Amino acid sequence: MAPRAPQTPPPLRETGIPGIGRVYTRDGTTDAAVLDQIFKAGLLDVTASKKYLWIKSKYDRAISTGGSPLVIDCGCNIGLSCLFFARALPKATIVGIEPARDNVELALKNTSRFDRIEIIEAAVHDKAGRMALKDPRAEKWAYQYAETDKDDPATIATITLDDVMAKHAATSNLIVKIDIEGGEYDLFRSNLGWLDRTDLLIIETHDWLIPGKATSSTMFQALAGRKFEILQSQENLFFFFTR
Repeated sequence: MAPRAPQTPPPLRETGIPGIGRVYTRDGTTDAAVLDQIFKAGLLDVTASKKYLWIKSKYDRAISTGGSPLVIDCGCNIGLSCLFFARALPKATIVGIEPARDNVELALKNTSRFDRIEIIEAAVHDKAGRMALKDPRAEKWAYQYAETDKDDPATIATITLDDVMAKHAATSNLIVKIDIEGGEYDLFRSNLGWLDRTDLLIIETHDWLIPGKATSSTMFQALAGRKFEILQSQENLFFFFTR
């Protein structure tokens, strides 16, 4: 069998976003639709909610004491959600975690002008290890990964949220946003210290994408007994912790 020819990267399209500047999306992908969701349809924008005032007050308090609130974006794709947070919370430290190399490369390009944004090529998980891509033919927003014991260039390292917090010497997270295509099942099954130190959890669940696997079940088990108020906006759930 002849070796598969390398794929030509899709052409990039440049778009100007108020308060951010130019961003790049790939023709022939869902990138443009994601951009519209975030910056036109307000996928992550709950600033009109009274509950958001809790988060803004915590942000302002941290800034007033010389801190930089931590925002962790799990499944940051090409960095557009990181840019949304950077515009809304310009003095926050934003860490985007993304396992797919092609997405990471564009996320780095899109966020290169923002010193407070860090992009990590890894799969967020409940423990250190390796993950392998299930279906390379999936849409670029829908890559799914599974645990593996292989350690080769075709796998990706995992990172825990506690690891990210430790790297930034953070005692709390202002926001953790999670959109990891069903990987929430593994993330919420153990090592949940970070959850008790998070003010706002934003998550898209994926039971609709992977029927029969109960991918959101561990999340609801983890949230049981914790005190929060919930808001739904489009496909995202917003958990405002009130401890």
